[in-house]
Amino acid sequence: MTRLVLVSLGALGGDILEAVARAGIVDDIVVASRNADHGRKKVNSARVGAGILGKFPTIRFEPFDFNAPGAGSALARLAPDILISAPSLFPWWAADALTGRAAEAARRMTFGGWIACHVAPLLAFRRAWVESGLACPWVNASYPDIVNAVLARTGPAPLCGVGNVEELLPKARIAAAEAVGARPEDIEIRLVAPHAAEYHVYAERESEDPPAVLLQALWRGRDVSAQARAGFFKPMPIPYRMDFNLLTASAAAKLIPALIGSVPVRCHVPGPLGLVGGYPVLAAGGQVRLDLAPGWSEAEAIATNESALGHDGIAAVEGDGTVAFTDATRAGLKTLLGRDVARLRPHEAAQFAAEQLATLKSLSD
Repeated sequence: MTRLVLVSLGALGGDILEAVARAGIVDDIVVASRNADHGRKKVNSARVGAGILGKFPTIRFEPFDFNAPGAGSALARLAPDILISAPSLFPWWAADALTGRAAEAARRMTFGGWIACHVAPLLAFRRAWVESGLACPWVNASYPDIVNAVLARTGPAPLCGVGNVEELLPKARIAAAEAVGARPEDIEIRLVAPHAAEYHVYAERESEDPPAVLLQALWRGRDVSAQARAGFFKPMPIPYRMDFNLLTASAAAKLIPALIGSVPVRCHVPGPLGLVGGYPVLAAGGQVRLDLAPGWSEAEAIATNESALGHDGIAAVEGDGTVAFTDATRAGLKTLLGRDVARLRPHEAAQFAAEQLATLKSLSD
């Protein structure tokens, strides 16, 4: 019996729960979160949805607060074989729910300007993780392209993230297949791409300044990379609202069986082994290793992803985990907070996130 523990049942965690339950890829799921009323109802929804498809995994809710005393022991008692965490103090869609001055200030911010709201809860969860003594695969779903790197440079870190780069592969397959008259499922893709690429790949209009990526496409041994690249950034709009989480949920339904299986499976994951950005990997036996195309060096792949940090408003992730901001992010933070902020050190994340959220609340009152 394989047990998946999902920590933090927000919108994304809920979609991952529903997708995994319906796929029938694990037989035991524990949802560990703070809101018991919502958690138990969501568990029931997942059980019914899976049951309609003839899948009946054991799913239960366990109250869990990783900020509480004894969180490490509580986490250890859940005894996961694989764990996915998805906490965030300000998820990507939250700005759309704001109104008035708060909305104006939030929407001037770059994506990377909210990094503290992702780092802070993950640092808190890491304390519980370390105290638990667990050694199973830990997958982070909260801005893993950057957060995993920050965690890795300050201590133990997730094995990898989920979503983001994996969500780009269907577009590359479709582009190549349409160009050469093949079936998309017959196109083999390897892709190195940052978080920001998604907003250019699935855009209303063709981007004039997409981030750099490494893309290889093969069809029955024939290199069709040029055809894949030609269509990769062509317009293909999708709804950037809650539907977007369904893509990450699908990526989780692919990654989980790969990690718990014994035969290596090619997946694409963000933040593997503490790296910035997304990479092709081989996943099996609770481990991942890079699976770069022949001719791509690890240094080139890392440099490609790091060169795109500016698209998220981040200038660099420094050796100690400090996040340096671009001028655009600094301008957004000054609009919100009334002061210049050039960088965020990991130990400052909780206080900084609290300041951001308190300021948004004051602008909404």
